[in-house]
Amino acid sequence: MSVLAVVQGLPFVFYGEAFTAYLASDRQWYISIGDVCQALGVDMSSQRQRILRDEAISDRLVNIPLETPYQDTTRVQEVSCLNLRALPYWLGTIDAARVREEHRKKVILFKREFAEAAWAVFRSEIIPPDMLAEMDAQLPRDEREYHEAMDELRRVRNKIDLISGRLEGEIERLGAELGDITGRLGSLESALDTRQVVNAAQARLLQEIITVVALTLHEKTRRPKTQCFADVHEEFKTAFRIPVYSFLPAEQLEAAITYLGARWRFYNPGQPLPEIFGGSHQPSLF
Repeated sequence: MSVLAVVQGLPFVFYGEAFTAYLASDRQWYISIGDVCQALGVDMSSQRQRILRDEAISDRLVNIPLETPYQDTTRVQEVSCLNLRALPYWLGTIDAARVREEHRKKVILFKREFAEAAWAVFRSEIIPPDMLAEMDAQLPRDEREYHEAMDELRRVRNKIDLISGRLEGEIERLGAELGDITGRLGSLESALDTRQVVNAAQARLLQEIITVVALTLHEKTRRPKTQCFADVHEEFKTAFRIPVYSFLPAEQLEAAITYLGARWRFYNPGQPLPEIFGGSHQPSLF
């Protein structure tokens, strides 16, 4: 475990407790795990061992010489500090049952929120795009937009890691072949660059229209909503030969809306189309 020097200390409040974040000589910020363990009422030694056993964050634990209380004065000694970037992950591994009662509910809430955040960041690398589209179709609009933003953030992050070389180092450590991954990424980007697909606003409109069609299918057939959403998505992808609705070529947007309008009319003969099929939304998308 490396030893760094303190450049600057900055106090902040977390879980209602005062802590100090330390800017070290490697230009990274750290926090004393002893201070966090004391505040939460968990054993510092066991938590330190937990971090060292976890290869995902063990290299984020360093020793930093800090002034610590000693009798009636202070002394400088090396203190185990964790990179602030690894703090949420570490807190997510702590057993809430071992935390002080006054902090337990906060820790449980944090762990739940951390799990939700991890899902939002990594879901596009775990779940196939067509399945994600079907899952998103059932979400409220705000939640869908949040997930779309996180998907885009993850794509940007991956590109940054590739450009900076950080990903190459991590992949080599794990024994993977970077060339294979970058080759597949390049092939995918080349394929997408040959045609202009719908933009984010247009994709959201398609998602909303597909939802309208799926809901009317559910109302008319009384089949489960999840099955109706899946069927409408599958029919749409098959009709336009795409893996997911967001890959629809931009020049086919009008045809796609017309197709979905025909599907809605099939279940609602003689009824006027809802405004979303051709109202004020569509012209602003081009």
